[in-house]
Amino acid sequence: MNLRIMTPEELEKAYGTDLREAFPPAELKPLSAMERMRERGVYDPWGLFAEGGEALGYALLWKHPEGRCILLDYLCVPRTRRGGGIGGRLLALMREKYPADTVFLGESEAPGGDPAADALILRRLDFYRRSGAALLGYDTALFGVHFKTICWADPLPEETELLRRHQEIYLSQFGRERYDRYIQIPLAPGEAPRPVSDWTEE
Repeated sequence: MNLRIMTPEELEKAYGTDLREAFPPAELKPLSAMERMRERGVYDPWGLFAEGGEALGYALLWKHPEGRCILLDYLCVPRTRRGGGIGGRLLALMREKYPADTVFLGESEAPGGDPAADALILRRLDFYRRSGAALLGYDTALFGVHFKTICWADPLPEETELLRRHQEIYLSQFGRERYDRYIQIPLAPGEAPRPVSDWTEE
């Protein structure tokens, strides 16, 4: 297996197939936004490929503008390859690509009260836990979708510092006005997410 930064063409193909299949519209930012962020040097679209060139998985990373903190924007394994340990291997290889003191943040959808949907959500959270992620003490809501916040770091920084860096990643993309409209970091206990809307930079 070979983990490398995808070409623009490979990212476009992954977006149009596996990413669209894996993520609902409210959770998937436009490809054009990914491309602009990549041009600014703050977005690393990693692809894991078999020796024959088959795509085995993707880890799309959004970097803090000052470095040393990275948001796992999307982790995706094609449907036909799920359940074989590729996701865990991808996370481990991803972390090896950056300095040892890099902090990785992640957002995983929070349970919403639907038993069928929550079973998958809880399995996903358990997968991240088994991969070494810590569940942080604050939730987020992004474009109306409620997420748990997770982190890979050793040692784990103070949560106030993680929260600040998390906020800064989004503020660097949106600015204050759009951030206040669409982003809730943290989502206070008892606070409801705003109405669901698709990712927008308008």
